[in-house]
Amino acid sequence: MTMRVCYRCGISEEEGGPLINGLCQVCFRKENPVLLLPSEINTELCQNCGSYKKRGVWIDPQNYELESLIFEVAENALLEALEESLDKVKEFEVVPWEELENINNIPVGKAFVGFIPVDYHIQYFPAVIVYRVRVKARLHELQLEPHDEIKETTVYVRQTVCPRCQRFLAGYYEAILQVRVEDREFTKEEREAVTKLVQEKVDEIMKKDRMGFIQDTIEKEEGIDFYMGSTSAARKLANVIREHFGGEISEAYELVGLDRMTSKEVYRTSVTVRLPKFRRGDIVEDRHGRIYKVENVSGKGMRLKNLETWESQHYDWKTIKREKIDKAEHEEKKALLISQTPREAQFMDMSTYETFEVLKPGVNLEEGQLYRLVKVKGRFYIKEKEGEE
Repeated sequence: MTMRVCYRCGISEEEGGPLINGLCQVCFRKENPVLLLPSEINTELCQNCGSYKKRGVWIDPQNYELESLIFEVAENALLEALEESLDKVKEFEVVPWEELENINNIPVGKAFVGFIPVDYHIQYFPAVIVYRVRVKARLHELQLEPHDEIKETTVYVRQTVCPRCQRFLAGYYEAILQVRVEDREFTKEEREAVTKLVQEKVDEIMKKDRMGFIQDTIEKEEGIDFYMGSTSAARKLANVIREHFGGEISEAYELVGLDRMTSKEVYRTSVTVRLPKFRRGDIVEDRHGRIYKVENVSGKGMRLKNLETWESQHYDWKTIKREKIDKAEHEEKKALLISQTPREAQFMDMSTYETFEVLKPGVNLEEGQLYRLVKVKGRFYIKEKEGEE
C-alpha cells in the first residue's frame, strides 16, 4: 500500500492528518487563506450631514456625535471589505473579540469574525483607525482544525460632500409644494399650523427619501411655497396636509431644460394643496335650505351643527359636495334672552333694544343670558351663547 504524502511539504498523511486536495492540514490552511483583507480601506462621510455610503447608497448615521460617527463609518467600511474578502465561505458572523477564542465547532462554509481598534487618531481628517481582525473558518469537511487568521488593516475616513448636500447647497429643487386656500383669507393660525405639520413630517420622509429636503420656504399673500428636493416628497406632504386640513390636490408641470446625460426633457412639478373655503364658526346652507354652523373642519370632512335643532353631525367631503353645502349670506347680532316658551324664545336686540321671537332649538336656554344670533333670508337662528364657540 502506497503511503500518501503532502505534495507541498512531503509529510505523510499519518503524521499530517487527512490530506485535502493533496495537501496536509497545515499546508491546506496556508494555501487557502480566508482573510484576504486589504491593508488599507478608504471611506468617506459627508461633512455637512454626517451621511455615508452603505453598499453604494448614501444613508444617514445612527449617531451624530463626531467620535461615534467616525467609528460607525469606519466599521461599516470594514464590514463591507470583509464581505468582499471572505469569498471562500458561504456566510460569516461577527462576534465579540473575546468570544472568538472559545469558538471551535464551526460548520463547513462558515466563518466567525471579530475585530478591535488597536490604534486611532480622529482629531482631524482623514481620521485613521487601525483594526486587528481575527477570523475562524472551516472550508472543508476533512479539516481537523479551523482556519485561524489575524490581520491588521487601516481605515481612512475622509470628508466629502454627499450628492444631496451638493444639490442643497447649489439651491437645487425638483418641485414646489404650494399651499393655498379657496376664496378666503389664509389666516396666521393656519399658516403656522401648516408649517409646523410640514416640518414634522419632512423629517420622517427624509428617512426614506434623502432628497426630500425643503430647499426654501416662501410666505406669500396667497399662501406658502415649499421648495422641495424631491417631487415624491412634495406629493407625500400634500397628502399629509389634505388628510389633516381637507382640501384638493392638483399638479402642474414646467419644462426647465434637458438632462445632459440622457437628453430627456426635465420638468419641474408644482403640487398645489387648496384648503377648503370653510372654517370653524362659518354659517353654511345645504341645497334644502337648512342652516348650519361649522364646528370643525378636517381631512375627513366637517362637523356641522343644525341651527334649527342644535344637533351635530359629521359630513364627509363627498356628502358636502352632493348636498351642495356652501357659505350662507347672513347677518350676526347679539341679543339678550328675555323669556321663552316651549317653542319660542323672546330676545332683545342689544343695539336697538327691539324685541323679537325666534323658534327654539330642542334645548333649554338660559334667560338673562346673551346669545349670538344669525339672520339668513329674513329668518333668525340661535348660533351660540355669547362667549362660546
